[in-house]
This record gives sequence, C-alpha cells and structure tokens, in this order.
Amino acid sequence: MPPKNKEEIANGGGQWNVWSAIEILEAAQEVFYPELTPRIVAILRDWAEKWCGHLEWRSMLNKHSLHKEVEESIVAIHYLLEATTGYDENSIIVMDICAGKGLFSFLLSYLKPPHIKEIILLEKAAINWYHIREGANPTALEEGRPYITIWENTNLHDYDDVLDRIMALPLPVAMTGIHLCKQLGPSFCGLVNGLGTSKCVYACLAPCCLPRAVTAQKGQKPSSKPWLLAIQLKETEKDRQNRKDYMERRGRLKRKPKGGPCFYCHDQQHGLIDCPILPTLSLLEQERIRRSFHKATIPCWNCLAYGHYKQACPEAVERNSPLAMSAPQMELNVSQVLSSEKPYHTYCSLLAEGFQERKRQVIETNLESSVQHQDGNWNSERKSIFIVAK
Repeated sequence: MPPKNKEEIANGGGQWNVWSAIEILEAAQEVFYPELTPRIVAILRDWAEKWCGHLEWRSMLNKHSLHKEVEESIVAIHYLLEATTGYDENSIIVMDICAGKGLFSFLLSYLKPPHIKEIILLEKAAINWYHIREGANPTALEEGRPYITIWENTNLHDYDDVLDRIMALPLPVAMTGIHLCKQLGPSFCGLVNGLGTSKCVYACLAPCCLPRAVTAQKGQKPSSKPWLLAIQLKETEKDRQNRKDYMERRGRLKRKPKGGPCFYCHDQQHGLIDCPILPTLSLLEQERIRRSFHKATIPCWNCLAYGHYKQACPEAVERNSPLAMSAPQMELNVSQVLSSEKPYHTYCSLLAEGFQERKRQVIETNLESSVQHQDGNWNSERKSIFIVAK
C-alpha cells in the first residue's frame, strides 16, 4: 500500500477498501481464475493509485463489499470471454443488466477485449455515474477500450420497450446480470428468450434471491395446486406485432387521441375537439362527425376492434372488460424448492430451464461463505450460483 499523504489522510484515501481488495485477490490469484485475476489486480492497483483520496470516487473504490463484487465480476467476465473470444474484432455489444454502479462494465472496459465494440449498462435508477462519464469514457477511444453507454431509468420489466431497444442495436449482444433480485431473474430469462439466439449470443445470470412465487410458500399449508413461475418465450415478429397492436388498442380505451391531425379538417395543428370549423356546423352534423371520430379512434370495449360500439359488437361473447394479451410463456413448477435439501440451488437449476433453445450450465462458485447462512437454509448459496446459457 502506498504511503499516505496529507490529502489522503484528510479524505481517508489511504484506508480505502480497494487496497484490501487488492491484497485479498493477490493472495488468491494463483487459484482463483489465475488467467484473469492478476490482470484485474493490476487494473485495481492503477485505479487506486490514480483515484484514491478523491471524494467523487469514494462510492466506487471504498465500498465495504468491493472485493466480493470484484470476485463476482471476475467469474462473470471469465465465462463471457470464454464464450465469445472467438468472435471478430468489434463484433459484439455486451449488456450489463441491472448493473448498479457498473463495476462489471468498468472492469471489462479496462481489460480491453478486442471483440467487444461497446458495453451498455442498463439500470432502473439514475445514480452518480461520475466514474464512467468522467473517469472511463473520456479516454476510452485513445486507450482502445470499449465505450460504456448508460441506459438509465430503464426497467427490465418493461419487456417490449427493452426488447425493441436491444433489437435496434447494430450488433449481436452478450448479456450479463449479476445480483438480479426476485422477479428480475425470470424477467432476464424472458428477455433473452425474446431476443433469440441470433441476436443474443450469450447470457449469464447470477440471481440474488428467491422470487415471491417461492418465498410466499413459507408458512402455507400444503396444496394440490402447484406454485408456478412464468417466463416469457420467444414469439414470431408477426405475433409480437399483433400483441402490441392489441394492447395499444386496449390502452386507448382509457384515453382519447390528443392533438393533430384534426379528424374533420385534417389540420396538423389541432385535434377535433379544438377544430374551429366544427362549431359552425349544424348540431346534427357535429354529432355525426363526433360519432364517426369515436368509431375510428376508440376501439370497441368488447373486442377492441375499431368501427363500432360495444352494443353493436359482432363477437358473440360479451366481456365485462377487454382481455390482456401477453407473450407466450412457460411455467416452472417451484412448489418443491423450499422443501429440497438445497433450496437455492434447486431454484437456480429450475430457472436455468427457463432459457429457451440454449445449452445451459449451472455453476457453483462458493463465493458466498457458508458461515453466513445456515446449511440447508433457503438463503444458503445466495449470490454464489451463476447460470450460463449459450
């Protein structure tokens, strides 16, 4: 550890946790992914020497859990590189899903894998990205590193929005999700399925905890009805577009079109409600125009088709409310997870089956010390199992 100067003493820089992380990793580098860990240690040392003592880096380099997060990133990077190294230069985009501060992305960029064109960090929260925006990205091009693009305020559960955005990317993607909590793990599987094997060439998932479909069983009486966990499956582009159109019509039931173009005079600057010509017409004509507007822009409450009201709906079955339409799903029976000898491993093994049309591998890393959780406890092995799907 370098000697402390006055600035470091004032800011606690000489005691930052990045140095203890370096020491722990150095002690294990001959046995813990030896082809990768020494390179990570060198990167951490470079960061520590440049940025320790700078307050804007404290949340990144002085985290109490830093060495554990680095170890988890090493595991994820190892399997990513193992699966994708044979690709051409700048031919893959890596996606860091629900990335938090983005340590995995940060380390991967500084490793400079030549086949990775870009790293996209997807995160629901909008947090302090100083270490990426001001630290990594400004020098990425000159140092030959992948640029890290941040998709903040992006919710993994918004399936269609996220799927559309990824499908629009110019290159195939390799997806990694570390510490995905509860339903985020199944959502990750569903997104990978939706992308298909040609767009998503690799996926790695490390769940953080059990979903409610499992934990809700605690304290419940045995039931003949199974507890099921739904995971979305791939659908054809035609089926997906039909589903999106249907759900758009369903959403239109609760809102009328706003703005132009006007249904009557076709002026782009206003809608029918603000049309200056409409009040000059007879009341009978105004009513006829409004009814035509309603039929053309508000779907039938019963079948969601345009052109008629519910009272005149040609469908034989009358519904109290329009049905939701979802993507095709598979259902995993998680009823026996909590009663198994290793609940968390059982859950991860079931979740691995949620990856469609891929070779799957469940990897026990033993990163999470068994001392922290009672052996056989439902939480035992939490954060220690990685699922790889190719």
